[in-house]
Amino acid sequence: MTETRLTPHFLLEEFTLSSKALSMGVKNTPTQEHLQNIQALAEQMEKVRALFDQRIEITSGYRNPVVNAAVGGVPNSAHALGHAADFHVAEQTDLNAAKRIRDSGLKWDQLIYEKNRCVHISFAPAMRQMVMRQPGGPGSPVHKGLEPSGK
Repeated sequence: MTETRLTPHFLLEEFTLSSKALSMGVKNTPTQEHLQNIQALAEQMEKVRALFDQRIEITSGYRNPVVNAAVGGVPNSAHALGHAADFHVAEQTDLNAAKRIRDSGLKWDQLIYEKNRCVHISFAPAMRQMVMRQPGGPGSPVHKGLEPSGK
């Protein structure tokens, strides 16, 4: 299997590898438009990596429509368009990583701290700078801010 380097620190395969796709026996191949979005996503993730100067592990990136539906994603999910990644930063808790990104001056569309799971970031064109938390895991309500009020 050949690797496709998108940026100095990220491979295409990091953004398209999907355990759900593998378990279903489907290919998680992006369209040409989505491939362009994934390239832009990798370039933005280089900025996130530079903020920490640490390795970033992508846990979920692009999801084709079949895979996105199988994991319960909404049809217009940033993941399904190639604009989003879920990740961990080496030597950082997910909450601390999300706080550092929030306070960094980087531009993004959505930054979500998914408690006990990952940090989600999207770079969809709207670049709304939304900061949220999802304390209950996949499918649970999403709330404004990284922590409840008063913390």
